[in-house]
Amino acid sequence: MAELSKEDIILANKIANRIKFLREKYCGPKQADFVKKYNIEKQLISRWENPIKIDLKSGKKSGRGITIYSVNTFCRTIGISLKEFFDDEIFKGH
Repeated sequence: MAELSKEDIILANKIANRIKFLREKYCGPKQADFVKKYNIEKQLISRWENPIKIDLKSGKKSGRGITIYSVNTFCRTIGISLKEFFDDEIFKGH
């Protein structure tokens, strides 16, 4: 698998932030409320919201980002389209 570029990591983290924002909008600040409302595994929503981090000393990355298929699953779960998901200021200019 190819190494993620800095730009790819920024995009992946914007997606994670957007998921967290929408999850909180639809269910409040607790992941557990989303899990209960939509009958979804806590580990799944946690993984979707987990940003890719880079250790400043070693340069090693942790986290893996989310696939477009998972973004689509999230969107279907809360009842929005992919267009609605990505039609946000956070993605402008990217």
